[in-house]
Amino acid sequence: MPFNEDRYILTLRPPELEDLIKKWLARLKTDFVDFEQVSRSADMGRDAVGFRSAARYDGEWYNYQCKQLASPLGTGMFVLELGKIFHYHCAGEFTMPTRYVFVAPNGGVGPVKKLIGRPNTIGQYLIDHWNDYCLGGISKSVPSPLTDDIRLAIESYDFAKVQLWKASELVERPHMRALISEFVDIDPGAAPMVEDDDVPKDAEDHEHSYIGQLVSVFGECKNSSFTCLADVTSDPEFGPQMQAARRRYLEHRAFGLHYRDSLLERHIQQVDKDVRDRVFDQYHQMSSGRKYDRLVKLMTEAAAATVSGPLGKHNRVTASVKQGACHHFANTGKMPWI
Repeated sequence: MPFNEDRYILTLRPPELEDLIKKWLARLKTDFVDFEQVSRSADMGRDAVGFRSAARYDGEWYNYQCKQLASPLGTGMFVLELGKIFHYHCAGEFTMPTRYVFVAPNGGVGPVKKLIGRPNTIGQYLIDHWNDYCLGGISKSVPSPLTDDIRLAIESYDFAKVQLWKASELVERPHMRALISEFVDIDPGAAPMVEDDDVPKDAEDHEHSYIGQLVSVFGECKNSSFTCLADVTSDPEFGPQMQAARRRYLEHRAFGLHYRDSLLERHIQQVDKDVRDRVFDQYHQMSSGRKYDRLVKLMTEAAAATVSGPLGKHNRVTASVKQGACHHFANTGKMPWI
């Protein structure tokens, strides 16, 4: 049964939640060029920040406000934290964030969720309740009144940029499961299987190399002049074998694509490493014999390979995926069939 990751997030202490978000931002290299975890004493309404460009606060930036609370995020804290951003923005500390995300594992109370669901209502609500929560809440030493500049900034801001992520939504973010898997043992769940009917009639662009090699291997075995995939497919003896080879290759490919956002890359690559270690010596030992005999032997050996890491521990690697790894090796030229 797959691990319920949101339970893990709910057990984190506040600094640990902030650190989790910081580590997550560091992984999103295609989304952020840099990140910052702001010290608690000078956060000015920021916990973890992702910068979309080298311009940092002069460009686009995302603010992640972490609220690890025993109960759902309330309206008072919702208003106060937004108020801090507008207050310090108008004080010249930074531009307004391109996106503002409340990371609140326990979610928000009904009124907060309603405001998030109707973003056009947030600005007026913030103005109406400024004195209740922000006037004496932003600074403990001096009042923080709603100035004309702050009011204008609030009225000009697009509050559709404000989001609320609870634990069950946080774990669905790209690469979050992969990050969590570093700290806890997570059953990654089953990858999709490829059935014979799922194999397209014509080879896809990424299949041409290993299929061309198999055409030669099958042709050599039958002493026939197979020239293309269609020749082999129509053969009663080798057609089913070509179909099985393609299904295995495509299942291996689908396997890698399925887990790339939920596991570390090294855990996915471990499957290929373990399969290669299992078949490598046999591959070279049989290099001078019939290529078909070597193909059949390696399919048997690959299926019996023991996979380490979380995918192996939770028995999520099928025989087809392991056999498909061999066709992947052939396709990339690491262990060609001919």
